[in-house]
Amino acid sequence: CLCAVPVCCSAGASARRCLRRMDQYTKEVVELLQDVEKAAFVPPSQPEKVEAVVSKMTALYKRANDLQEADGYDGSPSAVMGPRVCMLTLARLQRCLLAYLRCRMERIEQVRWDLAGAMDDASKAHLSRHELSYSERFNELLAEFQMAYDLDLTRDYQPPEDLYVRVNVLQDIGQFIGPESGQPLELKRGDHTLLRRGDIEHLIRQGLLEHSR
Repeated sequence: CLCAVPVCCSAGASARRCLRRMDQYTKEVVELLQDVEKAAFVPPSQPEKVEAVVSKMTALYKRANDLQEADGYDGSPSAVMGPRVCMLTLARLQRCLLAYLRCRMERIEQVRWDLAGAMDDASKAHLSRHELSYSERFNELLAEFQMAYDLDLTRDYQPPEDLYVRVNVLQDIGQFIGPESGQPLELKRGDHTLLRRGDIEHLIRQGLLEHSR
C-alpha cells in the first residue's frame, strides 16, 4: 500500500527497511530502463507504464503533504522521515523516467544521422505519437538548417580517408543524382564500382551498399 513506507518510517523503523520498500514504487520505471538498454533501437512505446510511474509520483507527493498536515506532526526527525522518503522516492522516479525518455530521443536523433534519411516503417512502429512528431520536427529543422547554409551535415559522418570509395551494391537503387557531384548515377544489385564518397555515403549507412574489400 502506498502509505506503507511513510508509516513505517514515521513509526521509527530503520531507514534501511524503508528504503527496501521503495523498490515497489520503482518497479515500472526500472523495467522501462532495462528494456531501452537491451534494444538495438528503442523498444515499443509503453505509455501504460509511463502513466503508472507518473501516477505514483503524484500519489507520493500527495502522501508527503498529507503526512505534514496530519494531526500530531511536530517536525521531529522521526516525523520528518515519512515525507522525506516520499520525496526522495518521487525524485528517483523522476530522474529515471527522464533518463528513459531522453535515451529514446537521442536514439531517434541518431537514426537521422546514421541513415541520412527517413526512418523505416518498422522503426516508426516502435514510437509513440509524440515521438513520431518529435522525429518529424527534428528532420525538418535539420533540413532547413542545411538548406539555409548549403551544407550536408550527414555526409562524411566519419572523417574520410579518400574522396572515392569502392562499393558493392546490395539492392537495386535505380537512378539518382549524386548530392556531391551533381551527376546522374544508376546502381543495380551486384554492381561493383568506384564512386565519390559524398554521393553514396548515405546509401552505405542505410545498408544499400557496402565497402568492397
